[in-house]
Amino acid sequence: MGTKSPGGPKRCRLILQRCLAIQLSKPGHTPEDFWMYDSGYMIFQNFLAANAQCWWNAPLTAATRALKYAGHVAPGMLLVTAEPCALEVLRGAFARSVLKPPATYIISSVGE
Repeated sequence: MGTKSPGGPKRCRLILQRCLAIQLSKPGHTPEDFWMYDSGYMIFQNFLAANAQCWWNAPLTAATRALKYAGHVAPGMLLVTAEPCALEVLRGAFARSVLKPPATYIISSVGE
């Protein structure tokens, strides 16, 4: 088995260029307390559920529907991908404190 990933480092950089990183934390817990037990995909599903109900903000609802799970990096970094416009809507929603975290989490930051 080789040590190189399929597609090599260029492919990895391309994937990360299209991702938005959402830094999550749980109030009152250290990251080691929760990330080893939580599934990144389940956290993503809870994030979608929290933001899909924004009937007063149609662009955020549409951006949420366009999101795809790209992975998570322990502790606390959820990686999502979508078209650039959808990612920009998420950045704007976070800046306006409209973006909702998954249940029991808080969003510490949003960035590339």
